[in-house]
Amino acid sequence: TIVGDVSMTIKYLNGKRIGTIEEWFIAQLRPGDVFWFAGRSLELVRIKDMTVQVKRSNKKTGKIPSWLGGRMPLSSQLSSSLRFKMAQLSRRDLTDVELQKLQPLIELQGRRSHVPGEGEFLIEYFRSREGYHLVFYPYEGRFVHEGMGALIAYRISRLQPISFSIAMNDYGFELLSDSEIPIEEALEKELFSVENLSLDIQASINAAEMARRRFRDIASIAGLIFRGYPGKQKKDRHLQSSSQLFFEVFNDYEPNNLLLLQAFDEVMSFQLEEARLRAALKRIQGQRIVLSRPERATPFAFPIIVDRLRERMSSEKLEDRIRKMKLQLIRD
Repeated sequence: TIVGDVSMTIKYLNGKRIGTIEEWFIAQLRPGDVFWFAGRSLELVRIKDMTVQVKRSNKKTGKIPSWLGGRMPLSSQLSSSLRFKMAQLSRRDLTDVELQKLQPLIELQGRRSHVPGEGEFLIEYFRSREGYHLVFYPYEGRFVHEGMGALIAYRISRLQPISFSIAMNDYGFELLSDSEIPIEEALEKELFSVENLSLDIQASINAAEMARRRFRDIASIAGLIFRGYPGKQKKDRHLQSSSQLFFEVFNDYEPNNLLLLQAFDEVMSFQLEEARLRAALKRIQGQRIVLSRPERATPFAFPIIVDRLRERMSSEKLEDRIRKMKLQLIRD
């Protein structure tokens, strides 16, 4: 049995259709969470079958969806090689042609903020007209940064009520808030601790809903649900309804069911990459934390911010906005 990713339809409560979005992103959200889609700030109301019901929100911060199909995550080996190259840049070891091309950019990064060495972990904290930016650079790949960003945001939110917009790429992730972020206090509270990691991950991301969606594929492969005859496939919403019934029965009356446990294990192992996340946190704990406070966005932060801006709509074109940011970046 071959299973594939499913798209879900986003609709307002009055039934007006907005568009479609990949299921993996929606499965992370809880009712009340805000995300950006088609230039609109939307609040999740409920998920019904394969329909996402939303309403407009006035919040300027929210999660940013992206198409997963075109974003291959970095492997652990490639991530390690990338960190090695960054250490070379910090030592000004420009033996590779690629590193020589990056020299002007690295010099600008060094003047504005800091170029992390092999035993250092860089965090940048600065303010702009959008709010307060907190940028981390683990160089662990997009999937790990997705889980780590949600985890760090959750742990900071336990110190004070605060909401974040999270953006990430393969090199790092950004937490954006409209209020000051207590990063010094968070670092003192063992922000990167692996203690209670699984519980914190499940609290920061809607793991139960992710497992429910994952269970549909497991139930299909196991033969619990019938996908239909060739040429007469059942609709995804019917499959979801059938598998959801099995999931709820197992969850309520047979919590040790192997298929149910497999759904949660696959969410933690494949979707959130818990093993790599745990290893990354342990590595960061052994490094020297460098908290830099640049006056504005740095060359390292630039691509992460642009990635977030792609999902936002304003009266300015994205190209014009990026051009202004580039001018601000190179201005001394």
